[in-house]
Amino acid sequence: MKALRVDAWMVDGRVATSDLYLPLDSLLAWSWIFEHEPERLAMTTSGIAEEIYHPPVPLKRVEIGDDWWYACSFAIGETAGERTTFWHKRFDAQIAEDYADFGGRRAKVNSKSGPYKGYRMPITIFLIPRLTWYCVGDATEIRELLENVTHIGKKRSQGYGRIRRWAVGETSEDLSWMRPTPDENGDEVTSIRPPYWESSNLRVCKWPPGSERLLCRREVTISGN
Repeated sequence: MKALRVDAWMVDGRVATSDLYLPLDSLLAWSWIFEHEPERLAMTTSGIAEEIYHPPVPLKRVEIGDDWWYACSFAIGETAGERTTFWHKRFDAQIAEDYADFGGRRAKVNSKSGPYKGYRMPITIFLIPRLTWYCVGDATEIRELLENVTHIGKKRSQGYGRIRRWAVGETSEDLSWMRPTPDENGDEVTSIRPPYWESSNLRVCKWPPGSERLLCRREVTISGN
């Protein structure tokens, strides 16, 4: 395994994310499962997974005591702008009139609560032309896994976070340590490995010197729509 730099060029730069963490190891873990054991994705979505599965992603593991994480930095990049916009969900009454069948009875659809409830939810959008990560791993295998990753961030089905192309290459600058690591004297509780939503992966962590280069460590100002 070698020190690598991974770059993602975005189609239009719009990335939906609330925290700007955007961890590469999580993308690689998802891609490996998607390619080799897709049934596990259905289990995760339905919430019936019995145990946390760690696929054999092509990244070096860093092990200290009982903890481990991947030698992979969090996202680095420049934000060209940021704003808050909204996504909406609304019951389409016109389509319902064409397809609903109440068996000749009169019925009313409740759009105030339940499965047909309407939503107007805020979402934070950052304009990021390119994302960069540093890691220690197998370049060939990482390239192959990234072919499955076409979007990054939230609301991908709405076109946000679309990636134009990936690039993976060797580098003399190993910045894979630019990430939070467990430290009892740390000042933040965060996950140390994918899946990052899993509470058992939470630790008291410390950020390394120089981590202000990471997107998630920069101060940003969100403007309204």
